[in-house]
Amino acid sequence: MTSEPVRKTIKVIELFAMNDKAETLASISRKCDIPRATASRIVTTLEQEGYLRRCKNKSYVRNFYLQKKMSLSEEYLSILEQILEDIAEKSEQSGEAIFIENSQLYWLSKKESKNVAFRLKAHAGFRRPLYELDAPSRLGLAAMGWETVRKQFDTSAFFEAGKSRNSVSKSTLKEQLQTTSLTDVQYDIEGNIRGIRRFSKAIFDKNGQFVHLLCIAEAAISVHDVHEHIEKNKNLLNQAVKKLSAFLHSEQNQ
Repeated sequence: MTSEPVRKTIKVIELFAMNDKAETLASISRKCDIPRATASRIVTTLEQEGYLRRCKNKSYVRNFYLQKKMSLSEEYLSILEQILEDIAEKSEQSGEAIFIENSQLYWLSKKESKNVAFRLKAHAGFRRPLYELDAPSRLGLAAMGWETVRKQFDTSAFFEAGKSRNSVSKSTLKEQLQTTSLTDVQYDIEGNIRGIRRFSKAIFDKNGQFVHLLCIAEAAISVHDVHEHIEKNKNLLNQAVKKLSAFLHSEQNQ
C-alpha cells in the first residue's frame, strides 16, 4: 500500500536531486503539486536533518546527491557474477562491472584470476572520477552524450590517460566523445596513470539506455603479440556482453 506522505517527500527530494538550483516554498509546492503547508513540513524536516540548506532569501538548496539506478534483477546480477568469473579465468586478469553513479565510475563487482600477477586497487565499491580519459571514462562519457557532459562536468579539467596527464581542450573532448563508438570495445595499450589498462564495452537495455560497463583490467606491460592479445580480450568482452544483453532484453520483454 502506497504511503501518500512518503510519496510527497520523495517528490521533494527528487526535485532537489535534479540540480543545484535554489527553490522557494512556493516553487516546491507548484512543481511537486503539493500544498504549501505540506511542502513547509517536508522542507523543515530535511533542513533539520542536514539534507537542505536555507539561504538568506528564504530559498533552499540541496546538501545531498541522489541518483536513481536502473533496477537489475537478482537473476541478472547472478549471471553477471558468473560471467565476470569466466572473463577472469579466460583472460587470467580481472573482470569488472563498472557503473556510473553521481558522475563517477563505480565498481559494482570485480573478479580476479588466481593467476593474476598484479593486484588492482579497484574493488567492489571503489569510486573514481571520470576526468582521466582512459577507455572506461571515454566510453561512459560518450554514453552520457556531449550535452550532459557539458552541463555536469568542468570541461576544462579533463586530461589524457597515462603518465603525461596532458590536458584536453573542450573542443578536443567533444570530438573524442562524439567519435567514440558505443558498440565497440574501447582500450588503451599504454594504460592509465596508475599503470593499468582496461578493455571496456558498454551494455545497453532494449531501449538503448546505457546500463553499465564490462571491463578486463590488467597491468599495462608489454605482451608478445599485441594484436593477438587485443583480439582475445575483445572477443571475450563481445561474447560476454552478447549473453548479458540477451538476458537483460528478454527480462524487459516479459
